[in-house]
Amino acid sequence: MENWLLYVFLGLTLGVVISLIWSEIDRSQAVELNNSRKSYYEKQRQDILEELAKKQLDSSSAKKCAITLLYQFAASKNNFSLKDLELCTEQLQELYKVNLEFEGVFTRNFPEKENLNFEPKQALQLLIIINEGMHNAAIHSQANFIFTILSIESEKLNLITHDNGSGYDRKLIPDGEGIKLIKNATQKLGGDLKLTSTIGNGTVVNVEISISQRDSRQSKTDFINQSTPLSP
Repeated sequence: MENWLLYVFLGLTLGVVISLIWSEIDRSQAVELNNSRKSYYEKQRQDILEELAKKQLDSSSAKKCAITLLYQFAASKNNFSLKDLELCTEQLQELYKVNLEFEGVFTRNFPEKENLNFEPKQALQLLIIINEGMHNAAIHSQANFIFTILSIESEKLNLITHDNGSGYDRKLIPDGEGIKLIKNATQKLGGDLKLTSTIGNGTVVNVEISISQRDSRQSKTDFINQSTPLSP
C-alpha cells in the first residue's frame, strides 16, 4: 500500500514538473517571438527614416512638408490602425489648405469599426497613395472638392481619391510623377490600380488591395500583403 501511494505521489510530482517545464518553454518562446517582432518593426521604422533622409526635396514646397510628415508618421510606431491613417490624412489635408492655393474642400470617409493593423512600411505606402492623390488633384484638377475614401468590402480594401475637377484624356497625357508614385506604392502592397478620368467630370484614383483575417482567437485583423514582401 505504501509503495502504491509513493508511486502516485511521484507520478503527480513528475506531472507538475513537466507542466512547469512546458510552461517555461512556452513563456520563453513567446518572449522570443515578441522580441523578434519588435526588432522587425523597428528595422522597418529605421528604413523609413533613412529613405526620407535620402530624398531630394524642394525645401520650400508644400509637397516636401507633406512627404516629411507622412514618412515621420509612418516611422512613429510599430502598428497602425485605420484611425491612425485617418489622422495623418487629416493632417495632410490641413497642410495643403494652408500651403496650396486651393480654394476647394477636402473631405474624407474612413470606416469607424474596422479593426485592421498595418506595419510601418504598409502604412507608408498607403499614405503615399493618399498624399499623391490629394496633391495631384489640388494642383492640377481645378476641383471644388477632393474626397479621400477608404472602404472595406468583400475582403478588399479600397483606397479612393475622387475630385470633381476638369479631368483629362489619359491617352494624350502621360503619367506624371504622382501617378508613378501611386503605381509603385500599389505594386508594393500587391494591389490593383484603377484610374479613370473624364474631361469635365473629374478623376477617380481607386487602389484595391486584398486583406485576410487572422486566426479567430486574435482580437485584431492583420493586413496581409498578397504579393512579394515590401522592399526597404
